[in-house]
Amino acid sequence: MFFIVILRVLESYFRHRFLYLLPIVVMSIFAVIYFLTAKPVYVAGGVVYVQQESLLSTLNAVTPENFIWVTPAELKSQELTDLLNTNAFVRAVIQGTDLEAEMTKGPDAVDETIYQVRQAISVQPAGDNQLFVMVEHENSAVAYQLVNSVIENHIQWQIAFKRNESESAQTFFDSLIEVYQVELANARSDVEDFLLEHPEPIRGDRPAIEQLQLERLQSSIELASTRYASALDKEENAQLAMAQVESNVRQTYFLIDAPEKPLEPNTSLRDTVMNMAIFVVVGVMFSVIGVVGSALLDRSIRFPIDVRYTLELPVLTQIPDLTPAGAKKKRRFSREKKVKESEDLPATELKGQAVA
Repeated sequence: MFFIVILRVLESYFRHRFLYLLPIVVMSIFAVIYFLTAKPVYVAGGVVYVQQESLLSTLNAVTPENFIWVTPAELKSQELTDLLNTNAFVRAVIQGTDLEAEMTKGPDAVDETIYQVRQAISVQPAGDNQLFVMVEHENSAVAYQLVNSVIENHIQWQIAFKRNESESAQTFFDSLIEVYQVELANARSDVEDFLLEHPEPIRGDRPAIEQLQLERLQSSIELASTRYASALDKEENAQLAMAQVESNVRQTYFLIDAPEKPLEPNTSLRDTVMNMAIFVVVGVMFSVIGVVGSALLDRSIRFPIDVRYTLELPVLTQIPDLTPAGAKKKRRFSREKKVKESEDLPATELKGQAVA
């Protein structure tokens, strides 16, 4: 059966070989057109050194020490990638570039610009503590502006995020301080009231019941005082964190290789060959599909083996074609010549020949 398939595929190809080569030729032409009409692409990039904690946050013990399994570069790369998936962050990036003019041309232009910017930006770690940001764009100035805008907006986002956390923490501890302050004042008032009602005896010790009550009230004062002091300390840490947010973030991000404006487009022979090869491969696939499809759909009998497998009949004999190749060509040429001459004859002559 496999032999039949191979025979039919080869017969189908050689019967219309020029037709099946047409997709390859057409896709090759498209590849040349694509290469000639492709717009130049400029590439701009920058390398940022990132770390998990800054020296300032470590000395002040504001940031908790958490053990993580990923490197700082991987963590920041994933963080920046997630931000680029949001329209708000991309919109902020565009605002610092010449593409801002496109954002005033209607909703469709806004969506298209955001999509193109998102596709043009790529972020990947380049080591444990190095983050590489790259932009590909048709305009060299826009590519340079986008890289700088991405890095700066990421830093500003970190500052805003940490500042928001510090403000929330400070608000929370402020509310706790008020509650603990009231509790401490009430505990002290209870002790004063108890001492007024049960003054220290002139002789001897206090009764055991009064002593237990006094110790309980004093422990309430100590507990409320401890809570109040802890809340004050944490509120102070929150204020310190909010004051050092920008310095802390700036220390965790250090620009190693500043972006430079590309002067020449990024032309890679390897990428060009790969793109053109894709067109050729697609043409070959179309040709293969055409040949295989024609062979599968052709139900005619073309080989003796087709009789045995298709009709399930034995082949008794086969008349070979012993005509020489030159005679075949000559006979085909003569037949084509007669057909051409008959087409050139008038209708009356053709009728006379038919009667004769």
